[in-house]
Amino acid sequence: MKRALVVLATAVVAGAGLAGPVSASPALGWGPCPEDAAVECASLTVPVDWDRPTAGTIEVRVARKRATGDRIGTLFFLPGGPGGSGVGAVLTRAPLSAEIAARFDVVGIDPRGTNRSSPVVCDADLADLPAGVPDTGARLVDVAASARRLGRDCRARTGPLLDHVDSAAVARDLDALRAALGERQVSVYGISYGTLAGQMYAELFPRRVRAMVLDSVFDHSLSTRDFLTSEARAAEETFGQFVAWCDREPSCALHGRDVRRVYTDLYAEAVRGELHVPGDPAAPIGPMDLIGIAVGHQYGPAWNQLAGLLAAMAGGTAPVALQAAEVVEFPMAVFCADHDFRFSSQRDWADAWREVQRDAPTVGGHFAWSAASACASWPARTGNPQHRTDVDGGPAILLMNSRYDPATPLEWARGVERQIDRSVLLTYDGWGHNVHARGSA
Repeated sequence: MKRALVVLATAVVAGAGLAGPVSASPALGWGPCPEDAAVECASLTVPVDWDRPTAGTIEVRVARKRATGDRIGTLFFLPGGPGGSGVGAVLTRAPLSAEIAARFDVVGIDPRGTNRSSPVVCDADLADLPAGVPDTGARLVDVAASARRLGRDCRARTGPLLDHVDSAAVARDLDALRAALGERQVSVYGISYGTLAGQMYAELFPRRVRAMVLDSVFDHSLSTRDFLTSEARAAEETFGQFVAWCDREPSCALHGRDVRRVYTDLYAEAVRGELHVPGDPAAPIGPMDLIGIAVGHQYGPAWNQLAGLLAAMAGGTAPVALQAAEVVEFPMAVFCADHDFRFSSQRDWADAWREVQRDAPTVGGHFAWSAASACASWPARTGNPQHRTDVDGGPAILLMNSRYDPATPLEWARGVERQIDRSVLLTYDGWGHNVHARGSA
């Protein structure tokens, strides 16, 4: 895995002569971050609507950790999510390797509509959208009504920004940040959903890119059905890796049992409304809750914990840690702003669910289903609908992806590699989400 680290460092460090001069901009007002004086924080003022720059502004928060060695230039860190914090990543950990941090000022951004950058804010109760699936008799009309009700509340609390939180707008914020820093070109590292903002930056401002690495790649070209079924295949394939591990690993809490049967029995209970947190009948576990547990534990992956949770649910002998934190921010609005999902009818919605289940016969689906279902009726502008990434010029782009990634499947990275002429895909032949963190550990 050190190979990934070496390639990443080479991609961003090569061509050092391309970086422009640094000119600290007084407009940014850099100062010590309250959380850590060794890191600088600042706010960048940008238009709410880049097409109407006089119609109001917001503040985008950024954090900078200075290069520790022979400086080349600035590197933007684009977090995943949506809802990840680039500011938080720079403040709380080293998001990139020491070799890269030595040569670059690493600047993390909280994308507009999230965290410290004018987050989309909604009523906590309404934000707990029903995770409807046709198996339980759920109706698309009810899911749509809930999404519209939530969207209206978010608009009342957030204002016009709700229509302008897409990744293309984030890319324009990035270029304003580049200009404020006095850099002719910048290097970019995007992770997970941040790879979409990276692609939009390369598409809109290819000659402002000095080097770019996209880790765990998001494919923005997919239709509603292709998005859902590819996520379902990823869920099924990564769960299959968990099953194989459990079969060969005596420490697995389900070792010696038919793991797929255990899970499918639990799923059937969830559909019937009979599955709940062991010892707490008042805390039901629905089908999408169970799917979220199965898929979410593939990120690390955290197979020991997943086996323990499934064994606890199957035997009712131990508590299951399911946290339902009160929701006040709603970063999924960003996802809706980037996707024009459509379901024409209840039948179309149910047919899509059957396709998802066909591709995930054990797991039953992917938590992306809930997001797509809600976004199909989201009452806000889709500012950056799906399209093939079209990059005209700029440097070659390094793409990285795990072979078994539960969130951004390898087939997505391969698709983006085909879309961007000057791109190279490095595949980590292993498990989990995020390649660079494994190589720099």
